[in-house]
Amino acid sequence: MKKWFGIFLFICCSLASQAQTKYTLAYTDSAVAYVNISLQPAAPVKGSTAFVMPRSIPGSYSISLYDQFVEDVYAFTAAGQKIPMLEDGNDAPRWYAADSSLPIHLISYRVNLGKMENRISLADASITRSGFAGILNYSVFGWLDGKEKDPVVCTVTSFPGWSIFSSNEPLLHPAKEKFIFQTDNYYTLADGQLFIGTRFNVKNYQGITPLYVAAYCETGEEYLDDYGKQGTSAMGILKEYFGELPFEQYSILLRKAVPLDHKTAPSLAMEHLQSSTFFGDTSGMRKAAMSKERITATIPTIIHHMAHSLLPLRCYGDHYRPYVLEIPPIINHIWFNEGFMWFLPYDTLKLERMKKRFVDNVYHTAPQIKQLSLQELSQLASTMYGTDFRIGTSLYSRGALMALEMNEYLLQVSAGSKSMKDVFRYLYQWSKQNKRPFTLEELPLLLNQSCQIDLGKIYAKWQLPIQ
Repeated sequence: MKKWFGIFLFICCSLASQAQTKYTLAYTDSAVAYVNISLQPAAPVKGSTAFVMPRSIPGSYSISLYDQFVEDVYAFTAAGQKIPMLEDGNDAPRWYAADSSLPIHLISYRVNLGKMENRISLADASITRSGFAGILNYSVFGWLDGKEKDPVVCTVTSFPGWSIFSSNEPLLHPAKEKFIFQTDNYYTLADGQLFIGTRFNVKNYQGITPLYVAAYCETGEEYLDDYGKQGTSAMGILKEYFGELPFEQYSILLRKAVPLDHKTAPSLAMEHLQSSTFFGDTSGMRKAAMSKERITATIPTIIHHMAHSLLPLRCYGDHYRPYVLEIPPIINHIWFNEGFMWFLPYDTLKLERMKKRFVDNVYHTAPQIKQLSLQELSQLASTMYGTDFRIGTSLYSRGALMALEMNEYLLQVSAGSKSMKDVFRYLYQWSKQNKRPFTLEELPLLLNQSCQIDLGKIYAKWQLPIQ
């Protein structure tokens, strides 16, 4: 019986393995800024199946044309026959096999990271430097149409002695030369980031959950312990605010590189389900321990992006989705996504400079921006949030001031027993229980239900253009 059970277990494991889409990424030629990618579905697919690259990244609020850096796309049959893949004639980020009569066993292509960094902002690009490659997974991994929800196993290879750190499966001591990890599906794979090389460091800090800090700085090694203090402190703030943390571990990835065109790169960040990636040039590198005052002054952005793992990546409205998309959506609630999540660090730290910035961004911006309703501004920001950052700053600041006014009203009416903390917890738990986004019509009702206090007048006021 034990023998037959062992055979049965082996067959089950084999079938589970076969059910996975297999991705590979190889960075094995530092003379050229390319990565080579392949993806193999669990079983051959129809020759008419499209290979697709994302153009919409959650939290980016822009059009991300990663397909323009994809080259040499080929399909292969199970017998090894090579078939060219042709780009879509309508400029969609899709490729189709030149011969659609043959089943596709595997897709291979390469991504030109040098061209990527030259054409788009440093915060949106994967990069290579001497002894280092910093990969944003969504910028290099595409999917086979219809297979994006299948389980994934990904194999990353590089040079002998080079470390491979993945935010999908972080390790204090990253594997050398080859690393294999699994994700639930393509979307989870795309949500991750990779550091590959000999010139980055990883440190681990014990907060409420384990915190990993992976750091690359082109001009020297950064002092990391203050990032560790800030990250673990942010965990405590969010746990107290929401009542729970939605991740079992968290990674902060720091990538500071000299821009290729020698312009100053803005200090930006991107949130993910269990990590945040912070970008910038090397001028702001931390060389030594900071004062307590400086730690407090620089922690809001870490709290903000870590808080995004709850709102909006797990609690969100209308057309926003917490995964990459082929077509950028028009979103009505960016003010909620960003503004409420900028209110949170203000509310916990009580930094008056943050409130002043919100006011300045709302009332001292361009007249044509002030004349837009909140929904119109959010729709405009769906693809222009950071391209014209007057739009982004005005939008998140309106949302933050709405939350601030609601908080003051709740405290007043409830004699201090209710606040926006209760609103945030209610919205988060509602999304968790209902397992769907709220609608534009539902949000004001949910705000009222959260504390059984009518916030309708404040909500309606902030929907209007700024006087």
